[in-house]
Amino acid sequence: MSKIIAWLILIFIVLFALRMIGLRNARKRRAETPPNDKSGAPMVRCIRCGVFLPRADAAKVSGGYACADGQCVPR
Repeated sequence: MSKIIAWLILIFIVLFALRMIGLRNARKRRAETPPNDKSGAPMVRCIRCGVFLPRADAAKVSGGYACADGQCVPR
């Protein structure tokens, strides 16, 4: 019985050590990567269907923006 407990303790210690090593490596990688200061593309709302989409994907219409996929843009 004492051998089983000793093996369980040993396995726990090894798993704990591996977890600590993994956390240390993750922190190191996070510190090495520069923070992402870039903001996403500005979003606009379609005046017809209400969907938010990037301004680059929208069509400028009178009164605002509309989906450029053809469903909301008047023809």
